[in-house]
Amino acid sequence: MDKIIMGLKSVLAPMAEEDLKLIKEWASDPLVCNNYHKSLAKEECFLKELISGGNDHVKAYTIGTEDSIVIGKLIMEIEDDNTANMDILIGEKIYVGKGYGKDALKAAIKHCFEYLNLDAVKVTMKKDNMRTEYCCWACGLREDKTYIPGEENNHTSRMIIYKKDYTGY
Repeated sequence: MDKIIMGLKSVLAPMAEEDLKLIKEWASDPLVCNNYHKSLAKEECFLKELISGGNDHVKAYTIGTEDSIVIGKLIMEIEDDNTANMDILIGEKIYVGKGYGKDALKAAIKHCFEYLNLDAVKVTMKKDNMRTEYCCWACGLREDKTYIPGEENNHTSRMIIYKKDYTGY
């Protein structure tokens, strides 16, 4: 079982089957989906498969508050080149802009560098998602100039932080 990752105000807990109901609710909310770069409906199928079968290279976490309210999700995919691709979403709108996403991303980056000993962490986002871009900048990520989006992701950009640039949390 994956370990719980603690931030200063957020808790990343391994995703369970019952968390998929919330993701389905977020998928049907146009205000949530408008800023997200993937189809949450497709993502729900992917997460069901991930939770049931288990993939050592992909970890799914829920983002929760200190009082155990699930407000978002974070997917961490470990690549063969010793890097991690992060996918983060705050789905509960009343928690957007309150620092939970930034805290969760910082905690996940710390986990990647200090416990998994990875070389880099990347976050892919919609090009016009200013909130996610600001969150990434605040966590030390910078624009990945080598990123070339695929055909299905041509509306995305990616940010990256290397271990040598990580200053700690």
